[in-house]
Amino acid sequence: MEVKLFAAACLYDPDKQETTLYGSYNIKFKSAQIENYKFKVTFCDDRPDFYIKIAGKFSHIETIVFSYDAPKNLKISNLALTYPFENCDFALNKERAAIISTMCKNYEHRLDEWIQYNLKLGFSGIVIFNNDGNKSNPINEPLEYCFNNESMTEICAKYEGKVLLVDFPYSPLTGKHHNNIQSLTLSIGVNAFRNKCRNIALIDADEFIYLPKMQKIEEFLQDKSTITMRSNILTNKNNNDILNNNILALAKYVGEDKYTKTILHTARITENEFIITPHIHSSQTILPKETIIHYHCWLNNRYRYNASMQHIDLMPAH
Repeated sequence: MEVKLFAAACLYDPDKQETTLYGSYNIKFKSAQIENYKFKVTFCDDRPDFYIKIAGKFSHIETIVFSYDAPKNLKISNLALTYPFENCDFALNKERAAIISTMCKNYEHRLDEWIQYNLKLGFSGIVIFNNDGNKSNPINEPLEYCFNNESMTEICAKYEGKVLLVDFPYSPLTGKHHNNIQSLTLSIGVNAFRNKCRNIALIDADEFIYLPKMQKIEEFLQDKSTITMRSNILTNKNNNDILNNNILALAKYVGEDKYTKTILHTARITENEFIITPHIHSSQTILPKETIIHYHCWLNNRYRYNASMQHIDLMPAH
């Protein structure tokens, strides 16, 4: 029996005066007990995730007990709760603003370039869940050729009012894939901002959106609902290039036509909706690549170059 509570990223609704605490489990519990608190547990139908709505706001819960078939139970004690989204200083226009919500781990060698690209593309803000504290899962990219002298905190601090860094040091439950942690950040990020902006893009920091007509992203999205972008992989020619915020200079070769990624229209998101995947949504319209395209930049040994690949220049956003 294992339950993980993501108390470093709680949400608070001042209108309803309630806290939302997200969690995951490997064996579904029957009930929960939080002494002296009024609360309700809601399970996700599609993933082993849940959230607890608790009346009020507080920084500490002494004990939560999760009950299974009697006499089994699981106790979590001395739980500290933090509310990082209250520190956000984004200037967002609810009717126009588009933001990105993503999770990063050991991506300092890519992050600065990626932030600059997306701000130039016209996103009003970027929310980054910092998973560097998770020591259980290596990233897919070989790190021996990845260099950067700045921490994620130092990089994000350069973009005051544009980038919010949320400490999220959690590792997956025993036997679970790393993407289980990443998927939970989708639900948390979307529900933290669904009433504050028009669109939320669910892309990773090795991914770039390209608009062939060189529009700003918020302008492009204004007459659209939730959209899903078709994707290709881009790679470099060598297997041992030094990666240090120079991805666009290296990723010149087009690989497989693979994957999709979604930009949500927040008016189509229900309250407290679990965001199951960044690849599709029930409200989506899938757009052609001639209108908008999304690239996964997988470099060095992660994706091998071959001589038949088309060469392109992924022009920086204006």
